Amino acid sequence: MMHRQIKMAQLQAPQQPGQHPGLFHKNVPAQPDLSSFTEDIGNLSRRLRLLEESFTNIRRVLQVTEQNVLGKNKVFSTEIRTLTSDIGDIKQEIAEIKEKIIELVKELKETAKRDEVKVLEKYINFWNPVKFVTQNEVEDIVKEILKKSKESAKK
Repeated sequence: MMHRQIKMAQLQAPQQPGQHPGLFHKNVPAQPDLSSFTEDIGNLSRRLRLLEESFTNIRRVLQVTEQNVLGKNKVFSTEIRTLTSDIGDIKQEIAEIKEKIIELVKELKETAKRDEVKVLEKYINFWNPVKFVTQNEVEDIVKEILKKSKESAKK
């Protein structure tokens, strides 16, 4: 019996999609199912709204990120200018220090060396300038001697 039903189903004309057999096997155009269309449109509308909200949120995040990047860029630019200025000042100070070192080296070249100082020390010790007499002292001594000689001549 089942075998017979299968053969009957095979003998019927194939149905076109969207059409339902009518009375006496007439092909009647199928009425579109509006409820499924409205459901689909509602689903698509919800999905579209979600996508729009996601897009809006992403746009806000992007704007905040761009503002943060611009703010950081300003801060970095200011810091770079400050560092550049500081580096320029340091370079100028280094140049001044180099000039002073060169002057110091020139002065040191003109000063006496250790050996020369030792030779001078030997001569000074040999002459013993502590026992030297100044011109004023010599004049005083001569005046005193003359005074004594005048006094001894008067007596």
